[in-house]
Amino acid sequence: MVNTGKELDPLRRAVHSAGIRMTQQRIEVYLEVVRSRGHPSVAEVFQKVRERLPSISLDTVYRTLWKLSELGLISPLTSSGGGVRFDSKIEHHHHFICAKCGRTFDFDSRALDAIPIPGAVYDLGQVWDAHMEVRGICSDCSKKTPSGPNDVNGKMKG
Repeated sequence: MVNTGKELDPLRRAVHSAGIRMTQQRIEVYLEVVRSRGHPSVAEVFQKVRERLPSISLDTVYRTLWKLSELGLISPLTSSGGGVRFDSKIEHHHHFICAKCGRTFDFDSRALDAIPIPGAVYDLGQVWDAHMEVRGICSDCSKKTPSGPNDVNGKMKG
């Protein structure tokens, strides 16, 4: 499925600037991540793209995701035990990661954006970006498991 709309404009510009070809595999992998409602894993992208391109390999999807990341079109996210996931929202934002189901949710916060990066961090190397990862149990998982380590106010017991 070749899309000639504005949805592919960032990909067109990036591959042109990098001097690489605009392949059907790149288009499909890019569109799958951009259209995803979450932060898909390599396996999830592979499964969905394979429905449209049955001959695509897992290795091609993996390499394409990392190439799209190098081009600045998507961002890799690591999650505890869940491997790498990819985020198509490249604007500055933060993440809430559910420790139970592994889903990652985007959120914005002016308060977090205003926190300065400590000077000592710059001694460690060049800083490109900083964002907050909040970990906990998402609302859906909390509804499924009403009793847990938290009291009714959401604070840790004990």
